[in-house]
Amino acid sequence: MDAADTRVSDLLLDSPRTIVGVRAAEVATEIVAEAAGTAVAPRVVLIAGGGFTGRGWSAPLLTALRSYPLRMVIQSGLPTPESVAVLARQVRAHRADVVLTVGGGSVMDAGKAAAALSIRTDPTPELVVRACAEETGGEAAPPVIALPTTPGTGAEATPFATIWHRGQGRKLSLRGASLRPVTAVLDPDLLIGLPEAHLISCLLDTLAQGLEGAWSIRADQQSEWLGGAAWALLADLLDRRPDDWGAAQRHAALLAGHLAGRAIALAGTTVCHAMSYPLTLRHGLGHGHACGLTLAAVLRYNASVGADCADPRGPQRVRATIARVVSAAGVEDVEELARRIDTLAASPALPVAPDLRRDAIRIATEALAYDRAGNNPRRVDVQALTRLLAGITERDYAR
Repeated sequence: MDAADTRVSDLLLDSPRTIVGVRAAEVATEIVAEAAGTAVAPRVVLIAGGGFTGRGWSAPLLTALRSYPLRMVIQSGLPTPESVAVLARQVRAHRADVVLTVGGGSVMDAGKAAAALSIRTDPTPELVVRACAEETGGEAAPPVIALPTTPGTGAEATPFATIWHRGQGRKLSLRGASLRPVTAVLDPDLLIGLPEAHLISCLLDTLAQGLEGAWSIRADQQSEWLGGAAWALLADLLDRRPDDWGAAQRHAALLAGHLAGRAIALAGTTVCHAMSYPLTLRHGLGHGHACGLTLAAVLRYNASVGADCADPRGPQRVRATIARVVSAAGVEDVEELARRIDTLAASPALPVAPDLRRDAIRIATEALAYDRAGNNPRRVDVQALTRLLAGITERDYAR
């Protein structure tokens, strides 16, 4: 085991405790018992995505959990104040000792939020919205176990959950220590059967989180290392179609997404994520696709940082951080890295990106209202983001 492998192994013992490369069904009873602590027959709420019962691994997982009082609920679509309130009431009604989330980022975020808010007497959509404006304590909330069925969201590693408020046209964030799962299981078999478009979108999300966790003005040595490590794991996957992936590639994708999630848990995301929110709300792009669509343009922009540097450590720090990610990705320079991102974002498997020129000013304005934009290492304003969005459109994403 080399130094990098040792460092990853040490990290995975931290919160959340992370189990890699095992079948989820084989460890399910053990991790539930550990999370429940003194509960003799822990009551479990399993929150899963809509496709759960159609996946080959779901039956063995349910069989493994049958000795516990179990309630399964389905979370479909993006988490909203309404859906989270419903889930929180179900967790509360079952008197859950443990919440087990099995799904992609939206499912995990919904489950994390529901567990944290289930200790409130009457979880309502209004309460969910209010809670997003404050730090959530929730020390008495049932612990969460996360089984990601997509790579790249990092939700199994973060102390926050994204909630979409369509009425306000905004993405909200619920934050707090109780939102971080106590255990994450990275089972490569859970990715089997995932559509190519979904896998590519998740890869784009990982790439964005890896870079943003490294160059954020809040980044430290650890988040920079985590971001670079995520890119190193994905370097060999960017030119391979997901149809050709075996267990090793699924393992690498899951671990890369997890490390990138740990990076943004420390450093936060930046302007790529800030622009992704209106792209999702107004144009219907999947989250990873929305982040990846602007990533190459923001990479080129940040690599040219100068007197407009927003990081108090100076532009040299920003350029050096980007250079380390370039090296981790095994490419020659920033432009080659940007081209690889552009190629992935233009994959025929993804939906055709919209013409953003007509809406660029509104997208830029709404992006700047999110605190994520302030984490970017080079200052951004409406003019700069509008130019970036117009440039993306001109690169003919229509196939």
